[in-house]
Order: sequence, then structure tokens, then C-alpha cells
Amino acid sequence: MNYLKIAWRNVLSNYRRSLVTVLAIGIGLAAVNLFSGYIANVYAGLKEQAVKGERLGHLTIYKQGMLTAGKLHPRKYMFTAAESARLTSIIRSDPRVRLVTPRVSVSGILSNGSASTIFVGEGLVPEDLQALRGDLVAEAGGKLDRTRRTGIAVSSDLAKIMNIGINDGVALLSPTLSGQANAMDADIVDVFNTGNAGTNDKFVVVPFAFAQGLLDTDSVERYIVLLDRIDNTERVRADLEQRLGAAGFAVEIKTWEELSSFYRQVKNLFDMIFTFIFSIVFVVVVMSVINTMGMTVIERTREIGTLRALGLQRRGTALLFAVEGGLIAALGSALGVLVTLVVSTAVNHAGITYTPPNSSSAVSLLVDVDVSRGAFVLAVIVVMATVAALWPASRAARKGIVEALGHV
Repeated sequence: MNYLKIAWRNVLSNYRRSLVTVLAIGIGLAAVNLFSGYIANVYAGLKEQAVKGERLGHLTIYKQGMLTAGKLHPRKYMFTAAESARLTSIIRSDPRVRLVTPRVSVSGILSNGSASTIFVGEGLVPEDLQALRGDLVAEAGGKLDRTRRTGIAVSSDLAKIMNIGINDGVALLSPTLSGQANAMDADIVDVFNTGNAGTNDKFVVVPFAFAQGLLDTDSVERYIVLLDRIDNTERVRADLEQRLGAAGFAVEIKTWEELSSFYRQVKNLFDMIFTFIFSIVFVVVVMSVINTMGMTVIERTREIGTLRALGLQRRGTALLFAVEGGLIAALGSALGVLVTLVVSTAVNHAGITYTPPNSSSAVSLLVDVDVSRGAFVLAVIVVMATVAALWPASRAARKGIVEALGHV
């Protein structure tokens, strides 16, 4: 028996009911796919912002204990100059490593001569900063000039608060690692937006040598490692832990995802919202198919009795309706994919922007094509719609042949 051909004829014979079910499945699937594509675009943007905008790289290497006891006694948990030379040599020998750059944190008071405010920031190598920034837009992440040893970059809200701009002079006051007060003059070479409302009014980026001078040290707090591919992060971390441990280094290696709390929080929130939306669509699809197939079975009870009288087994009867339910789900899924592509293309070309929570700059509303998640959702809907059609069909198939033929 050609189940597919018969199922297609049955779908067309009840085209109004089938159309409503197809529309319910298609619109529901499109809604899930569009939201999935939106969060996929958000995740990609947050990854780039964490690796490049937050300057986390893919891996960050600390001396063991720096993240705990090192908060109170940083000097004891920093890499000395001799240790730094050996450590960077080992890391750079890995062909997957594109960049190894030192980093040190600084904080204190910034003054423009007439007013003062607190600042937090990082000291990093100007040449490495450009390599780490990659193709970020010009105003993101902050820029340094390698020819200006005292040139610093300040966040845009901090510049507004202090009424300072490019080429203005400021003074930075910070405690050294031994607890003494130290001050250094600096010139502003860039004003940038951190992308985070919580840091955009206090963050500065300074040359690494400048930061070491401010802290009165030649040690390194941590090393940032940039890889050839983000997919290699976990593998390279495991390899470096083994190699550095064998060389006598007690280190802690953190990935960009572990250090970017904002990325984790946003991802967990969106994953929960996606699960909630998918659950609603899933229930709507299953109930629509059950309702459609239930009505169809009731209307075709005598037909079922006739088929059974002609020798069709109960299993074959249930299979016939299951194929019909699967065909309706497939048509709805095809419609959903088409609506997804049309709407996502329209949204991507509409130029819509919005400002996310805790952000200080607007971003574009874009929808990516999330193939893996979309394929999973499509497969689940088709399979469950097919299974849902079995329930009313199996009930009808269990009726006796005489009872089914006499159904009115």
C-alpha cells in the first residue's frame, strides 16, 4: 500500500482543517527559529566582545593563587621577569597560539588638575592591543600609540565627567605593590566606549610599561593568549596546563567564557527563554495535530472499518494516519522555514538598532540562521506530530470491524 499517496489525498480532502494545522505549525516554528537566530547572533557578538572588546583573549594564565590570596598580596603571586621569559617561550611554541601578551591591573585616582575621581584599568602592550582588537570597530576597546609611552585611553563617560579629551594631560595616582603612593603624568590618546554602563565611567587603558612604573614593579600579573580558532580553547588549555606543569609552573588557566560573567548570564537567560518559548510551541503543535487527526479519525471511522474488512491490519491503519500527521507536520515545517528566511532577511536589512540592558551603546538587531538548533527543533516537531497522530488512530483501529462499519 502506498501510504504516502493515500495520506496526501486525505490531507487535500480535508484541506481547510489541514491548512489551519499547517499554519499553526509553520508560524510556531518560524517564531522559534527567529528567536533562535536572534540569540545566535547575540552569542556571536558577545563572544567577540569578550575576546576582543573586553580584551580577554581566549585564555588567561595566572600564577596559582592569584585569583584568591593574590587579591591581598599580589606581589607574591605575580610572574617575575625570569619566569615570564620561560613561560612565554613555552606558550609561543604551540602552533595554535597567535599572541601571548602580558597584562597588569591598575587602579587609583585620576586628576585633571582641578578635579579627581577613581579609575580602574589595565596595562597592556600597545602593539599587542591592536592584534587583540582585530577587526573591532574603531571606537571599541580603546587604542594606544606605541610611540607615546605616557599615552593612555580613557572611557567616554569618564572623559565627560572630567571634561577631558584627546591630547589633554592628566595625572594618575596609584599605590605601588609595596603600599607606597605613586603618581605619573599621562596624555590622552584615545576616548572609547567600553560597551558596559558599569565600567564606562571609570575605565582606562595604559601602556604596560607605564602600568609597571605606576606599580613600581617589573613583574606580570597574568598573560593573555589569543588562539587561531575559538574552538581550540579547551584543547589548548589542557595542553598548556600539562606542559607548564611539567616545566615547574603552578598556574591557573581560565577561558574567556569563565572570565566573562556577562556572557554567561546573558546566555543562561536566553537559553531559559528559548526553552520556554519552544515548550509553548511544542504544546500548540502537538495539540493541533491531535485535534486535527482526532476529527479526521471520527469522520473516517467507516472508512477504517472498510479498510480493516479488506484485510488491512490494525498496525497498518495506525501507520496510515501517522504518515498523514507527519505529512502535515512536514508541510508546516516547510512553511516555517520559508517564513523564517523571509522575515530574517527583512529584519537584517531594516537597520533596526536597540540598546541592551547594562550597555552604553546601541547594537543592530540581526537574525542569523542557526542551522543546528533549527534542525533539532524541526526534527522534534515532525517526530512528535507523527507520534501525536498515532493516538487517535490507534483508538479507532482497536474498534471492531462491524462496529466501525456501523458508525454514524
